[in-house]
Amino acid sequence: MADMGPEGLLGVAEVSRRTGLTRKALRHYEALGLVNPVTRTDAGYRLYDDEALRRIELVNRAKVLGLTLTEANEFLHVAEGCCGDHHPELAALVEGKLAETEQRIADLQSLRGTLHGVLDRLAQNEGVHRCDEALCTCRTPLTIGRKPA
Repeated sequence: MADMGPEGLLGVAEVSRRTGLTRKALRHYEALGLVNPVTRTDAGYRLYDDEALRRIELVNRAKVLGLTLTEANEFLHVAEGCCGDHHPELAALVEGKLAETEQRIADLQSLRGTLHGVLDRLAQNEGVHRCDEALCTCRTPLTIGRKPA
């Protein structure tokens, strides 16, 4: 198999191929402590085992939940050997992410309302910009979407 090290360990290229991570992302994951090579070759190339692939899969699952890489590191600590155990830390982490998500949704709904209001005002003005608009940065009317008369 290509890019296989001793005892079936995987080189960076093979880990990248299997996980979709770039070499740079893999180095970043390593810097954050998300995944670590098992060993290095005499030439200094990093070698990974199946456990590293499993940890990368857990990080990918954390990202699907909307967790940052820093939060994913916390997620990994909770998820390690969690089967059958009660982990209130995991629930707290997910509840926090849910609260953040709900706030972002509320913020986006507010933005949507603002944008609809601007479009409604522009429609009422038949596309002609008025300097009394809150978004105005000029002193003279501008024509939006139409040639000036």
